[in-house]
Amino acid sequence: MPGALGRRHSQGTSAGFLGQRSLIIKRLATLALLLAAVLGSTPSAARATEFGLSEQQATSWSDGRLQALGVRHARLIAPWDAATSEPARVQAWLDAVAAAGLTPHVAFEHLRSDNCPGTPCALPSRAQYRAAVQAFRARFPQVTTFTTWNEANHSTQPVAQRPETAAGYWAELTAACPSCTVVAGDVLDSGGYVRWLQRFQAAAPTTPLLWGLHNYGDVTYGTTSGTDAVLAAVPGELWIEETGGIVTLRNSSGRITLSSNESRAAASVHRAFDLIESRPRIGRMYLYHWKAHTLADRFDAGLLRPDGSIRPSYTAAQQRLAGQPSTGAPLAPSSASSSVSVTVRWSTVRRNQLLVRVRCRAASRVCRGRFAATVRTQRTSKAKRQSTQVAKRRTFRTTAARPAVTIRVTVPKAVRSRVRSAAVRRLAITTTESIPATATGSAMLRLGRS
Repeated sequence: MPGALGRRHSQGTSAGFLGQRSLIIKRLATLALLLAAVLGSTPSAARATEFGLSEQQATSWSDGRLQALGVRHARLIAPWDAATSEPARVQAWLDAVAAAGLTPHVAFEHLRSDNCPGTPCALPSRAQYRAAVQAFRARFPQVTTFTTWNEANHSTQPVAQRPETAAGYWAELTAACPSCTVVAGDVLDSGGYVRWLQRFQAAAPTTPLLWGLHNYGDVTYGTTSGTDAVLAAVPGELWIEETGGIVTLRNSSGRITLSSNESRAAASVHRAFDLIESRPRIGRMYLYHWKAHTLADRFDAGLLRPDGSIRPSYTAAQQRLAGQPSTGAPLAPSSASSSVSVTVRWSTVRRNQLLVRVRCRAASRVCRGRFAATVRTQRTSKAKRQSTQVAKRRTFRTTAARPAVTIRVTVPKAVRSRVRSAAVRRLAITTTESIPATATGSAMLRLGRS
């Protein structure tokens, strides 16, 4: 899906090769770091992931519902010349973040006046970038966490085809603040992002140990390949600098390329949390963003609607940040024609039983049909998947007085044991309805460990 999920962040807010000897040394250093990364990925070395929110609006940070999420970090995307072009806006944002008790993180990007890949599209010299970040540090010393260039491989950024230049900027930023935490290459999981990172590493004067990724493709479409490809390509720690549930996506012409679906967005938020659970090298994750501006936004992943009401994705984020399991949250929505929704949890009385709850969404609340259920597990995220059907033709019947029914499904002991030890645990459900109309639906539900 190259280019499918890209966008301009300004929307709505204004949103050298080395010599042979040194190259050998660098490759040896990289090998050592890769070995350290592998050793550091064992469970005993894993540490808890930190969470934050990437949000442009200063006013959002005073919302009690945002503060209730308990995130610790706040991320701002700002032009590389922000210290001189919009210091008041940056100051207002920093003041609001400080008042909320959060730690600021600033990611630099293109100028507000840029229109990449068209014109203008200004690529600063290293000297200009150096002067700009030095000015930023002098004006806003409270900021000690930076990203060299936001979503640098995207076509709206002047460094999209210039990862070597971005590596030079990283060298300037780390030199301007040696004690700061600096994300080196930060990319979107679209197009040639792995090659972009490889070119960045080859050009960097030393090996970076902190990287950034926006994994919208993975969480939207239920994959992990984008995140895993980056983890395989770079050493050290990875931050998910942006992720979340896309409600609606439009291209530059305003045409909808991902139709509006709040349930899908909530499922994406759950996927984002699930994905990091078995990947200890991911040290931080930022959700994006707080509130949609209008229903016509080009990129809408707001946890709140434009009117300020909460979306299912907010509830999903709230649950997961509170440490609640994802049991019963659908990974993929049922087909549009289906009149039922399905959730699942383990019985607290009979530990070998799953409680499958079918709710009729038809106006009459009368639904009849049957379902099949298959337990799917993987011991690790990269292991071969094992599948066992636990229900073949179980029937359900709801009435106006009883619009939801619970069906008990017994799970063999060997399968339950497999679920307990698995890193990936899912229940695939397929429904076939006869009333109110002939229809089919499917969902992929997360399972707890029982």
